[in-house]
Amino acid sequence: MSYRTPLIAVAALGLAALPKPAVAQSAAEHPGMHDVMGADLVWENIEVPGFKTGLKVAAVHGDPSVPDEPYTLRLFLPDGYAFPPHWHPRAENVTVLEGTFLLAMGKKFDDTALKTYQPGDYLFIAAENPHFGKVEGDCVLQLHGPGPFDIIVVEGQGMTD
Repeated sequence: MSYRTPLIAVAALGLAALPKPAVAQSAAEHPGMHDVMGADLVWENIEVPGFKTGLKVAAVHGDPSVPDEPYTLRLFLPDGYAFPPHWHPRAENVTVLEGTFLLAMGKKFDDTALKTYQPGDYLFIAAENPHFGKVEGDCVLQLHGPGPFDIIVVEGQGMTD
């Protein structure tokens, strides 16, 4: 069975109940501008069915549950974290901010297929393209795209602690 994790209604993910993005004072002074100071981000633990525990997320902008609304999230993955083959119904944009991120495309986890990405590297993953990976050292990723953001684990590929 595939795990489908829509952020619209899954409180277990923690994203449906994320705190509002931390908006600096200048945004209130300048309509049409949204800025967030890194030190003001609020990190929350999230649980994704089929994924190991240890993930944290911070809302940067928007609401990932709203159709066609742009969102930006930061995702923290602890050293050694591996995640199962999964896909998203909408395209995903990923920028590595910290750490070493290893990713490959496919429906089955395969260490030999992983490609290494470093801070500053960007990935565009088209909708419905299964991918998997892991990190070396603590890793922070920035994800953005149009909502809604869903996570669907490839059938039989979930990981547990």
